Amino acid sequence: MMKQFFLLCMIASLALSAEAQTRQDTTIIAADDVVLDAFYIYPSTPAPPGGYPAVLLVHGFGGSKNNNASLARGFNDAGYVATAYSVRGQGASGGMFDFFTSENLLSDLQTMINFTKALPDVRADRVGVMGGSQGGIHAWNAAAYDMGVQAVVSVVANGRFRENWLEDNALNWTFAAATLSSSVNFDPAVLDSITRARESGDFTYMRSYLENASTKSRESGVTTPVAIFVSYYDGFFDPSAALRQFANVAGPKRIVLYPAGHSMPSDPAQATFVNDVVARWMDYWLKGDESLASVASPDSAVVMFDAGNGEMHVYAEDEPEYWLMSALPLPEEVEELPLYFTDEGLRVRPQVTRSQRVITYVNLIGSQAQLFSSEPLPKDMTISAVTGSVRLQLSGTGSQLQTNVLLFDVDPTANTRVPITRGHLQQEGGTGVTATFELNTTVHTVRAGHVIEAQVHGGMALLPNQDRDFGNYVMGPVDNSVNSISFGGDTESAITLRVLGDTPVGVREDSQPLSMDLAQNYPNPFTPSTTLPFSLAQAGYCRLSVYDTRGREVAVLHDGDLAGGRYTAHFLSGNLPAGMYIAVLRGEEQTIRRSMLLVR
Repeated sequence: MMKQFFLLCMIASLALSAEAQTRQDTTIIAADDVVLDAFYIYPSTPAPPGGYPAVLLVHGFGGSKNNNASLARGFNDAGYVATAYSVRGQGASGGMFDFFTSENLLSDLQTMINFTKALPDVRADRVGVMGGSQGGIHAWNAAAYDMGVQAVVSVVANGRFRENWLEDNALNWTFAAATLSSSVNFDPAVLDSITRARESGDFTYMRSYLENASTKSRESGVTTPVAIFVSYYDGFFDPSAALRQFANVAGPKRIVLYPAGHSMPSDPAQATFVNDVVARWMDYWLKGDESLASVASPDSAVVMFDAGNGEMHVYAEDEPEYWLMSALPLPEEVEELPLYFTDEGLRVRPQVTRSQRVITYVNLIGSQAQLFSSEPLPKDMTISAVTGSVRLQLSGTGSQLQTNVLLFDVDPTANTRVPITRGHLQQEGGTGVTATFELNTTVHTVRAGHVIEAQVHGGMALLPNQDRDFGNYVMGPVDNSVNSISFGGDTESAITLRVLGDTPVGVREDSQPLSMDLAQNYPNPFTPSTTLPFSLAQAGYCRLSVYDTRGREVAVLHDGDLAGGRYTAHFLSGNLPAGMYIAVLRGEEQTIRRSMLLVR
């Protein structure tokens, strides 16, 4: 089997022996008389009984048929006839690119499939399609539009275009930037609509266009065997959208997710696994090798590599509760973990006092991220594939309010920072706006001693920040804005993760307080602010206040009912003079006092 054929894509073509395959360059006339540049290669071995299996290869956006030359020879070595072509408007093909599911591009794809089937000694019922990026969309289209192929392999792509490129009403940066490519002859109407959306910030038409161009409505009708390979940090394609697409496919299917950008895995072991699955998938469906039937087993249809420790998680296709956001209750092995935004960072205790941070966004320049970090984890914690979510209360002066939350795994000892996941939302500006959005799917084990860091910003600069931006990052709003994040009090601003197994002790304190308590504030002495931890044994009324030494109440940090549990309050001294102050926690039957020293 051709377990290493993907590696052939990454190296230059080697000199061929006298017995090697001979590439035949040709042109194909499309239905509208556009000329498509193509090639085909036969294996050097005689045709097996019934004919050769064949694979049509489709290149990435802005490329050409030549990008698949090495991959084609890899398939030849494994006994396949390989064909490839330049998508219209790219390479040496004529015509204009007018979108991935346009009538013209779909017709071209069907024409190339028919051409491949009609080649001498090719077995017409054993033809597959494979590609990455744009080519991955074409491979998926061959299944979604039932073009009569036996198997497809789609790499770093899916057909849910609105979810990929206008997710939560924000325009994907990589998609918008692709219109600047000089290697693609765009249809002016398509180019103009994307350009106007980018420059005006009005996505009404683009949203409708992408939704109509999407293949979402066709997913449940797909019966062609489909293998999908996607990455967690892809700049073009949302991995959660790929999972939702996969879940709806009716026919044989397999999906593999791994930590990488818009590419194959960078980890050699993971790359070898992907190569092997692709080879076995094609050999099983196109050669009929029954010894490889396990590659199509529904019991191992979902494979997700842990981005933190490299381990492989395997799930059955009928277990979406483990790998796709589903209705509660969660499986017993998956636990919900809220991390609240507080003045101290991300904490498992909600802050009872309301606070805020300001983010200034400037168009084309971007914004400085506000950082919220957890405490070091006392033991390893695995974030599951069941997608997490973010809830934030926001205000903004611009017409559009954009929020981006990026989570990182930070090793304080090694001073390293690696991506975990991200999410975003763009909506109308205003005061007291509640933003709730999904984080991209991932599986990531955060090691003991590491910290989870949330970076919150209001929009990226014209060019991505390589130290911060990853995944499906989006263009910032078109107008400037002064935004504020509100948290604590009644805001419920938090990040909710779904964690496999037990939550580490110290990340979430499971023990219920046995009594009401007000701990000593920290820091103490303090300037200009300090934190007061307190707890209630049971639900009830409490009031937390601060008094000066003359007995005057200078601040009320909380006044009302709370459930039993552990809390923190944040005291901001403002213009108060230096000196001794008294924090007082009053319950229904008890009062507790703590002295605090404010210094200037």
